[in-house]
Formats: sequence, structure tokens, C-alpha cells
Amino acid sequence: MPERTGTLRRPGEFREVYHQVYREPPYCEDEAAADGFAAQLAEHAALPGFSVTTVHAASGALAGFAYGVRRDRGWWHPRAASPPPRDLRGPLFYVYELAVVRELRGLGHGRALLDLLLADRTEPFAVLAASTGAPAHARYLRWGWTGAGRLTGPPDGVDILARPLPPPPPPPEIRQAPPAP
Repeated sequence: MPERTGTLRRPGEFREVYHQVYREPPYCEDEAAADGFAAQLAEHAALPGFSVTTVHAASGALAGFAYGVRRDRGWWHPRAASPPPRDLRGPLFYVYELAVVRELRGLGHGRALLDLLLADRTEPFAVLAASTGAPAHARYLRWGWTGAGRLTGPPDGVDILARPLPPPPPPPEIRQAPPAP
């Protein structure tokens, strides 16, 4: 069952899961890339609007995660090949990573991690980057994400995908107590 938090516990576990997932094709990332991820994750965790969801194996070890950060009006991916579409120029939630170890794939954990990460967000859109050669790209499209741009390489073949988020529910109605007789 996925959990959500605004803080990182045991950040080294995130690096290890990242490395397990991204050393596989089509990514083929090395130890240095995993170290770079760990440094980036630490920077992002210190930002306002950071959120992370996790799933653990039966052993209790971290087995998957998704994380993102609120980005304010005017932010767009620094490697984007073109400016953002008009509806993505306001604040948005950028999903930086979704990773699930091989043993837990195909069980719905990736979707559950992402759904929980995006639940109750106040931004109108979520955005992520996905390699067109990765199975996750087709999955994102099936889950309702649509093309919003491309990144310049390397690596080549990375799309920016976006998804509208439902508006937050209105605050509960506060009723006044009737006047005392």
C-alpha cells in the first residue's frame, strides 16, 4: 500500500531503487547517474511543495517511489525544445521520478504511487518527462497523460507529458449555531 510524505526517510534507499530501475534498458544508467539522482533528490526535498510516495516490499525495504515538486508560474523544463503550451504557463506539479523495482512491477504499484502523489494537489496540471523508448511512456498515455512538448537531448526521444488535475474540493461548509432562545 503506497504512503505519502513530505520528507525523505533513509535517502540512500531511494538511490538504490533508482539504480536498480534505471540501470536496465532502455536507460542503462551507471552508478554515477544514480549518485546524480541522489544529489538532485536531496535538493528537491528541500523545496517547498515537495511530495513523495513510497511502496515497500514485504521485507520492509523500499521497493518503489514517485516524487515531484510544485513549480510556480513561469517555470518550464530547462531542456524543453519549445515554450510551454498556454495552459501550462501557470503553476504546475512536476513529477520528477516514478520507479518500481522489477519484482513489484505489473501489480499496480506504479499507478497507485502516481495517483497518490497527485491526489489533493492544488496545481491545475501535472507534468513529467518520459522516454519514448520506455514501456512507461505508453503506460502514461493510457493513464490520460498527453503530449505537451519534447526535450532536447541527450538522451534523445524524451516527451514532456501533461495531465490536468481535478480542482481541490471546496472547504467544508461552516454552519453557525442557531441563536440561543
